[in-house]
Amino acid sequence: MVRTKRIGLDARPLSTRVSGVGRLIAETLKAFPHKEEYDFFLFSHLPIHEDHKAVLDLPNVSFVPGGGFLKWKGGLYYNLYIPLYLLKNRLDLFWGSQQVLPPFLPRSLRAVLTYCDLVLYLYPETMRWIAKIQQRLFQSYSVRRSSFILSISKQTSDDMCRKFGYPEDQTGVSYPGVNQTEMTKLLETKVSVRVKDLGTDFLLSVSTIEPRKNYPFLLNVFREYRKLDPHHYRPWVIVGKIGWESPEFIEELLQERALYKDIYILDSVSDSELQHLYKRAGLFAFASKYEGFGIPMVEAIFHGLHCIVSDIPTFHEIGKDGVTYLPYHTKEDAKLWAEAIKKFFEHPTQQQLSIDEFTWEKAAKITEEVFRKVLEEGE
Repeated sequence: MVRTKRIGLDARPLSTRVSGVGRLIAETLKAFPHKEEYDFFLFSHLPIHEDHKAVLDLPNVSFVPGGGFLKWKGGLYYNLYIPLYLLKNRLDLFWGSQQVLPPFLPRSLRAVLTYCDLVLYLYPETMRWIAKIQQRLFQSYSVRRSSFILSISKQTSDDMCRKFGYPEDQTGVSYPGVNQTEMTKLLETKVSVRVKDLGTDFLLSVSTIEPRKNYPFLLNVFREYRKLDPHHYRPWVIVGKIGWESPEFIEELLQERALYKDIYILDSVSDSELQHLYKRAGLFAFASKYEGFGIPMVEAIFHGLHCIVSDIPTFHEIGKDGVTYLPYHTKEDAKLWAEAIKKFFEHPTQQQLSIDEFTWEKAAKITEEVFRKVLEEGE
């Protein structure tokens, strides 16, 4: 009987409600090929959240108990308890799902890092202080210690290699996926009252309201659009919680909403509500200054929404030649966006793009191939 490969992974993102990294871990494990060849050991200082319980039902997945008083803080647990555990318990590979590895890993233990973005270096003010400290302390070490690094976009991989001088032949790209079957099924649910009350053909943006998402620019865009077409303009729906944006801008946004009553901010929407919002929207706007990837854009494309997005390399990887890319800095840029929005609503067209490249099955297959390669090299 062939011995299974034992893989430990940073499962802390599975201890909270669904987020980007948590979804990446859970969906990759569920779609992972050749399950009979791998056993996964989940390390988390907190129990696995109800949203991710299905992962624990997988026959090749186990939750690692223990941690004692070190479970008080995720950073202490990750940086102290896991290395101690690995000294006593043999694993074949460790998967750093949040672009950091625990220090003091056994020298014989191979490691693969998932690299999501360079927010630490570009927008550190958007990070929680404890996460910022941990990444600042261990990021460089983690990159050097990794046998292979999988990034969630080609642009992220290129940026990471330049930043750390990491060899390109030890890198790859595994795009996050979307579950097309699940999204279609969610549309079969009844539309909630608050979504129904918004009507249809509105301007839609989906993301946390925080600095790198560039909402101050989008607010200026909407003001310019309102001026261009004061009697026939469409309302703006924002789906996302208020994050780390400046209090001054949040106050400005809320005042604008109260004054004109044409801006709607929806926090804590359900999965089904989100899919209905995409389906009922008329146009998708995404003005981020920087993204490691862009799941909302992929979801918008799936629903046939035309997208007007910032002209950044990562978005080109997703939208190819099928979306509108515009500059995203100045007042003149805001006018360009407003004109493009007005023009689209006057002559709407449906998006004709495939997202078949962005599936969890493909992401899991690439991840498995990397694990297999790294493990064979270590034999």
